[in-house]
Amino acid sequence: MEEWANPADAEMKFLHEVMLFTGVAEGDQVEAHYEFENTGSRDLEIEIVSVCNCMEVDWTRGAIKPGQKGTIDVVFDTTGLAGYVYKDIDVIFKNTDREDYPLVKRVMLKGNIYKRI
Repeated sequence: MEEWANPADAEMKFLHEVMLFTGVAEGDQVEAHYEFENTGSRDLEIEIVSVCNCMEVDWTRGAIKPGQKGTIDVVFDTTGLAGYVYKDIDVIFKNTDREDYPLVKRVMLKGNIYKRI
């Protein structure tokens, strides 16, 4: 059996774990769409997606069967921000690893925000 640094990597594959944005002015809304595939042998289900107060988030509800895809959609409000920023998005699953810890996957949104003049 293959050992994984993150047990979640054995059960899911994100199309993109890091999303980059450019040409964004302070106050703009940045939308990001994270898609992942259930590459494991059991149903996956997201418990919660943890983001900062500057984001709205929605995700696939219910069971994601092996071979099916799920999504996490984020809208990032850049009001009051300028310069290089990165925001972590923690995806916590109802599923657990062999030691009964929840599967957790971190994805990221990052880029430069320029100040409006």
